[in-house]
Amino acid sequence: MSTVVVAQDTPRAGLDIGRVFKRGWDLFVKDIGALIVGGIVALVLSVLTLGILAGPLSAGLYGMVARRVRDGKVAEVGDVFGQMDRFWSYFAAALVLGVLIGLASITIIGGVLLATIWIYVFPVMVDRRVGLGEAMKASKDMVLEHGFWQHLALVVLIIVIGSVANGLLALLATPFVIALTAAAYFEAGGEEQATAAA
Repeated sequence: MSTVVVAQDTPRAGLDIGRVFKRGWDLFVKDIGALIVGGIVALVLSVLTLGILAGPLSAGLYGMVARRVRDGKVAEVGDVFGQMDRFWSYFAAALVLGVLIGLASITIIGGVLLATIWIYVFPVMVDRRVGLGEAMKASKDMVLEHGFWQHLALVVLIIVIGSVANGLLALLATPFVIALTAAAYFEAGGEEQATAAA
């Protein structure tokens, strides 16, 4: 009598929030000057253009971190404009996400849930050079595959950081959240070694 052994998929561990915070902080500190000044430039220009440049400049900040991870390139302030070749894609992404998450936020919980499943839309668009629809699907899949509850906790922590950071702290909070989200993106994508080596 023979025994048949059925291989079962080993469930992947969920997102390690502690490691994400450490890697996010490391990425932030390595390019702290460029990220802070780039964040200030993005904030000022976004306000002056009534939000029109918010999406493309946010993508530029993500690009600064992604290039550090992918290519080991030291970020420069001018890199905040590095995603302008896809201006309309990032403008549309910021507009669509802003409207959908904003409307869902009427229920508070709905907004947090949508912010959670779409946390990686901008990192995916920047890193993989894909469109909004594909990035929204990829983000949702990554979140569900690598621990929805851990991602929800991460989003809540990001909201808390944004809430308590005012004045000068706000200038640090935005680029740190960008680095933190990028670190989570690479971690969820199974590329934690890339962020460690960056």
